[in-house]
Formats: sequence, structure tokens, C-alpha cells
Amino acid sequence: MAELVAVYAVPHTPSFVAEVLQNGDRSEAAQFFAKIRRHLASVRANLIVTVNNDHFNTFFLDNLPTFAIGLADRTAGPNDRTLGMPWYEVEVDAEAAVGLQRNFFNDGFDFSSTQEFQIDHGALVPLHFMTPKMDLPIVPIFINCVVPPLPSAARCYNLGRCLANGIRALSCRSEASRVAIVTSGSLSLEIGGPRAFEGKTFGVPDPDWAGWILDCIRSNDHQALIDAATEARMLQAGNVAGEFLNWMIALGAVGRSVPDILINQPQLGNAFAAWSVGTWS
Repeated sequence: MAELVAVYAVPHTPSFVAEVLQNGDRSEAAQFFAKIRRHLASVRANLIVTVNNDHFNTFFLDNLPTFAIGLADRTAGPNDRTLGMPWYEVEVDAEAAVGLQRNFFNDGFDFSSTQEFQIDHGALVPLHFMTPKMDLPIVPIFINCVVPPLPSAARCYNLGRCLANGIRALSCRSEASRVAIVTSGSLSLEIGGPRAFEGKTFGVPDPDWAGWILDCIRSNDHQALIDAATEARMLQAGNVAGEFLNWMIALGAVGRSVPDILINQPQLGNAFAAWSVGTWS
């Protein structure tokens, strides 16, 4: 049986790649992701389940699932040509993906699937910094966090619990027995909208909301987040602040575990978190 060894929640800000190329270790993004990368190395994961929203690069409005999972043997990207990022070919553990999808259906989550797909910066920015050799297979999961109606925070939290239980139920090959979940997204972010910073393509409309989220994570008050993170409230924090739903999946997966790492990046509406995961109920 597989073991869930760690869960991560990080940004997938595409400009981080070029920023680190230009500034190296002086970059805040490089420093924060280095902490996350060391944590991942310490838990010796050999399979990563990525959880993120697509940005109209893999799916579009003519076919936009609420929940989807990739079942191919391989994928590639970035299909949005993220500045500074090389083209990656990434192995997908299709056997594990099929097992997780079956578990989702058994628990009442009707997942769409795709067998021919590429991935964008939502999945690849975290992998670029956390597994730069791209030597770990993945299972890619896609959540609609951008186009209303969004799934509820409670639904995503319960999906995280289902994902953790599904991982533990996998009869994985011995080389894919230690699984990490990597979720990604911002907590407060406006892209190309009226609340963007002057002269910029993005803005952070509600850094206090992001800070409050982290306070709740520190105190393990997940119920407060479930209650507060309505679609309307998240959209007050930015037109893509629904990406917090990816964090809700992480919180559902970790249960009552306390984060080993929790870093705020308020000027960008971002945060970085890492949990070592044991058995919980």
C-alpha cells in the first residue's frame, strides 16, 4: 500500500522562473522554494500528485470540468510558454491515476479524465523548483478555481480527505509507494482586472485575507476557512483568488497536522506551506 508522506501548498506564479534566472539565490522565490525543495527531499517521495487549476491552456470554456485527472503515461509543457522555463517531458503514473479516479467515484466525486493533454505553469512552476530534474512521476489533478460556479470550500476540503485516503488505498508498485501532494495557487490575486496595481498586470486586492488564512492554518481552524471561503468572498480577494480552493484540498489531506513550514509573501498574495503527514482519522 502507498503512504502519504507530505503535502505542500505553494504559489505557481509564472514570473518566478524568469525572476530566479535573473537574480539567482537573491530572489525571494528561490529562497522560499529552496526550503520547500529540501523538505520534499527529506521525505523521500517517489510520486507526486499535483493539484492546481488550469489557465485555459489545457481546458477551455467549451469543455471545462470542475474536477479532472490526467490518465496518460506522459505529459509535457509548459503549453503556455512560461517565460524562462524549458520544455519538460514528465512521466505520469497512469496506474495510480486510475486507482485514484476509481476511489473518487466511490466517494461521490465524479471526475472527468483526459488521456491526451499538456500542462501549464500551474503544475510546472512548483515542479520546476521542487523537482528540477523532473525525475519523479506525477498524477495531475485539475480543479476549476476560476470560472463560476466554483466548487465549495467544503467540497474541496472533503476532496482532500478523499485524495489522502485514496493514496493510502493504492496498491502501488514498490517504486511509487511514498506519495506527496503538491497543491498550488495564490490567496489574493487579480490578473488583468480593475484591481491590478498601476502599471502592472496583477494586483493583490486583499492581503489581509491572505494573512487571516495563514492565521487559521497556524491554529488548525479549518472550519473557519470552510465557513468563510465562499465564492463571493474569495472573488473579493481577486479574480483568481479562487485558487485558494487548491489550498483547501491540501488542508483536507493533512487533517490536524501542523505545518512544518508556513511562509507569507504578502506583497504577492502568496504563501508557502509544507506538512509532514502521518496517520489520522
